[in-house]
Amino acid sequence: MQQPEVRKKIFLSPIWFLPFLALCIGGWLLYTSYRDKGIDITIHFSSADGITPGKTRVIYRGIPVGTVKSIEINKDLSGIILHVVMKKETKPGLVEDTKFWVVRPEISAGRISGLETLISGSYIAVRKGHSRTPARSFEGLDKPPVMDSDEPGLHIILKTPRLYSLQRGSRIYTKNLAIGRVEDYQLEKDGTIRLNVYIRPEFSHLITTGTRFWNSSGISVSGDLQTGLSVDMESLASLIYGGISCATPKALTDSPAAVSGEEFVLYRDFEQAEYGIPMTLQLATGSGIIAGKTRVLYRGLKAGVVKKIDINNDTFHTVTATILLDPRAEVILRKNTKFWVIRAQVSIEGIKHLDTLITGPYITFQPGDGPYCDHFIVQGTPMPIPTLRPGTHFQLHSRNSGSLSIGTPVLYRKIVVGEITDIRLDADDQGVTTTILIYEPYDHLVKTDSIFWNVSGIQLDASLSQFKLNLSSLRSMIAGGITFFNPAPAEDSHTAPPDTRFSLYESFADAAAAEKALQPQGAIIHLASTAPAPVHAGSPVSFKDIRVGEVTDISLNPETGNIDLQILIYKRFDHLVNRSSRFFIQSGIRASFSLQGLDLETGPLDAVVNGGISFITSDPSAPRTGLTTFPLYEDRDQAMNQDRIAITLHLPQGGKINDKTVIRYQGIEIGRITDVRFNTTMQGVKATAMVEEKSIDLFRSGSSLYLVGPQVDLDGIHNLDTILSGTYISLKPGPGIPAREFTVLPAANMQRSMSGLSIVLESDDRASLKPGSPVYFRQVPVGLVTGFRLAPSGQKVLISATIEPDYAHLVRRGSRFWRVSGIAVSGGLFSGIRLETASMQAMVRGGVAFATPEGEEMGARAADGDHFPLARRPEEEWLGWSPDLTPGRNDTDPDHPVHEQPNREPLGIGE
Repeated sequence: MQQPEVRKKIFLSPIWFLPFLALCIGGWLLYTSYRDKGIDITIHFSSADGITPGKTRVIYRGIPVGTVKSIEINKDLSGIILHVVMKKETKPGLVEDTKFWVVRPEISAGRISGLETLISGSYIAVRKGHSRTPARSFEGLDKPPVMDSDEPGLHIILKTPRLYSLQRGSRIYTKNLAIGRVEDYQLEKDGTIRLNVYIRPEFSHLITTGTRFWNSSGISVSGDLQTGLSVDMESLASLIYGGISCATPKALTDSPAAVSGEEFVLYRDFEQAEYGIPMTLQLATGSGIIAGKTRVLYRGLKAGVVKKIDINNDTFHTVTATILLDPRAEVILRKNTKFWVIRAQVSIEGIKHLDTLITGPYITFQPGDGPYCDHFIVQGTPMPIPTLRPGTHFQLHSRNSGSLSIGTPVLYRKIVVGEITDIRLDADDQGVTTTILIYEPYDHLVKTDSIFWNVSGIQLDASLSQFKLNLSSLRSMIAGGITFFNPAPAEDSHTAPPDTRFSLYESFADAAAAEKALQPQGAIIHLASTAPAPVHAGSPVSFKDIRVGEVTDISLNPETGNIDLQILIYKRFDHLVNRSSRFFIQSGIRASFSLQGLDLETGPLDAVVNGGISFITSDPSAPRTGLTTFPLYEDRDQAMNQDRIAITLHLPQGGKINDKTVIRYQGIEIGRITDVRFNTTMQGVKATAMVEEKSIDLFRSGSSLYLVGPQVDLDGIHNLDTILSGTYISLKPGPGIPAREFTVLPAANMQRSMSGLSIVLESDDRASLKPGSPVYFRQVPVGLVTGFRLAPSGQKVLISATIEPDYAHLVRRGSRFWRVSGIAVSGGLFSGIRLETASMQAMVRGGVAFATPEGEEMGARAADGDHFPLARRPEEEWLGWSPDLTPGRNDTDPDHPVHEQPNREPLGIGE
C-alpha cells in the first residue's frame, strides 16, 4: 500500500502577487497625475479677439507653456478673464510682475509682424518678471511691453520736439547699418517727446556721450547750383516707415561710452546735428549773408557755415554772424586772423568773383597768430592780391590781340604759370607782339618747339551738323588767356632761352591745322557703305562708347557706286582693330522699357549730335595685318549677325513674336529673330532667326522650340518680365542630325508632347482635373495629366496621362489610381477632424495618385495605351502597399517586354 506524501503548506499564495502589482500601478498613476498637474491662473484682457478656448496657447520664447482653458466676462463688463492652465515647470516664473499680451498679425507702413499667426492663430506671449512674490492673477497688456532695461544692450532716451514719421519699431542706423530700434515713445509734460531706444549689444560700443542723433525719415535735398544737389536717404526702410541715424564726430571719438538711461537730443536733420566749434564775426551789413547757407571758405574748401545772424544794438547797427567752424579749422581761432566777405565786383578791370552771383557771398580768411580768440571784426578791404613773381619773358606774335590784356594769365594744363606783361603793335604794324612772363619755377616748361594759342572767352563752332563749345576756364572766359603745349617728350627737347619768339594762334583749331604735332596719329581704315551714312568729317569712331578715332574723309567711289569713308583709329587704340572687327553706324537714341525700369541706350553725345561710327571685335586674338577695308553695316544687330547662322522657324501665328524676339537656352540668349513674314499658304508664319555659331550644335532634328510668356500658377508668377519685354523662344536640345528648320510649339503643347508612358484613366466625370494636373506616387510628382475626352459611349470620361520615363516602371497592370483633388475631411465628434490633400497644387488644380500592389497582384509593366479605372478615393488597403519596384525586378512579360529608356533628367511640372 502506497504511503501518502505529506507536504508543508506555503504561507503566502502566489495569487496575492496580483493585488500587490495592481496597488503599485495605481500608486504610480496617482503620483504621475500629481506630478504633471498644471497650474491654474487667470489673465484679464480688454478683448478676447483671436482667442479660442482649448486652442490658444501661451508661448514663452517659442515654446508652448500653457493653454487657455475657458473664457468668462467680467461682472462689470470691463473686459474678459482667461482661465489658463500653465505647465508645472513655469511655477517659478509666475510672479506678480510677469507680463502677458496677445500676439496677432499686424501690418503697418513697411513692416509686418505676427505673420505666423495667420496659420497657427493668435497666441499669448509671456515675459518673466523680476519679483519673488508668487501670483496667479494677472493683467494682460494691449501691446508688447518695452524691453527691460537689464536686457543685454544699451537702453537710452532721445528727446525731440516732434515725432516726425517715427513709430515703434523704427530702426536706428549708422553708416546704413541697422543697430537698434525705437521701443516706445510718450509725450512729456513739457511738450517734448521721449523716445525709448534700444541699441543691440554688439553695437553698443559705437554710442558715446558725444554721439549725435538725427531724424533720417524721408528724403533730404541740399546743395546749390554751383556744387550741385545732394539727395540724402539713409535707406529704403527709413524712407517708408521712418528711421534715426547717428554718428560720432571725429573730435568727440574719445568721449566716454554711453550708459543705459542716458539722454540725447534728436535733431531735425543731419545739417542741424552737424558738430562744429562756435565763433562770431561782426559785419557792417548782413546783405547776402544767409543763416544755414553762407559758407566760410579757405582756398575753395569749406571751413564752416553761418548758423545765426543777430543785429547789434550799437551806433551803426552792425550785425554779428554766429559761425559753426569745422573742428579741423580750430587753429585759425587766433587774434591776428583776418576775415573778409567776398562778393561779386564789377569794375573797369573786369568782373571778379562772378560765381558769387549764383552761390551768394562767402566768407574767407587769412590765418594769423596770437592768443586764442573766437570773436572777430570783418575787414573792409578785399584780400591782398599776390605780387608779381620772378620769371622769364618770352615774345608771342599774332595777327591781333583778341580779348587779351595785361595781366591775362598764361596756362599750362589749366594751371596758371605766368601772365601777360605787355601788348604792342609790331614795328611794321602788320601784327601784334605779346610779352609774357612765365613764373619761376615754371619757366623751364617753355621749350624751343612749344606751341601757343589763345583760349580767351568762348570759342563757338556751330553749324547744322555740329556744335562745338570750348570753355577753357571761367577765368579765361572772362579775362582771356593763353595756353601752350610741348609736342616732344621733355628729354628730347630743349628749354627756350629768354625772349624767344613764338607764334600765337587764335584757337586750338588753327594751331592743329598748322602744327602737325597737334594732329592725331594712328591707323587709317577704309569703310565701304552701300547707303549714305549720317556722318561727316570729324564724326567720332567709338569702341564700347569710348571715342577711339574719327572720320577723316567721305567720298563716292565712281566704279562701285558705294560710299567710301576714311577713318583714323588713334595710335593707342589701333590694336583693337583686327580681321574680326565689324563697323556699324551709331547715331540717335534707343530706348526700351521693362519691369526693371527705363533702359536708355545712346552712343557718346558727340555721336548722338553729329552722327558716328562704332565697331565690335569678336575675337581679340585674330590677325591684325593685311586688311584695311571693311564693310559698314547699318546698325549693331546687322554687324553682329554676320557671324551667326540662319535657321527657319514655323509658327501657327505671329502675334507673340517680332523681329526682336530672342532665342534662349538655359536662360542665356543664343539667337534672335530678324525677319517675320507669312508662309506661302498665308496660313502661318515663317520667321528667320540668326543663331550664334557656337550654339548651332544645339539645333538638331529632335530639338524642341517653344514659346515662353507670362505664367501665373500656385508656384508663383513666372516670366513676369515678358509682360513688357515680350515672349521669347526657349530651346530644348534633342538627339538627331543637325537641322536648320523647326516648328515652334506653344508652351502648353510642350507639356502634351513630353515623352514617357502614356496611359488612359477612366472616370465618371472630369472633376477638377485639367491638362497639367500632377500625377503622384507616394506624394512625389511622376507625371502629368495631358488631356481628356468623352468615351464613345458617353458613359465615361477618358483622361490621358503621361508618366515620366524614369518612373514608368512604377505603373503595373495591378496599379490602382484615385483622385487627390480638393481636401479630404474625415473624423468624428470624439476622434477629431482630419484634413488630407496631396499638395497645395493638387488641392486647387486637381491631381491623380496611384499605388502598386505587392506580389502576384502587381502584374506586368503597363504599356502605352493601357486603361485604368480612376477611383474617387483610395481604399485603406491601397495606402499600405509598399512593393519593391526596383527597375529590372519582376519586369519580364512576353506581351510587354522591357524597353530601354534613354538617360535624361526627369521632366519638371513646368517643362
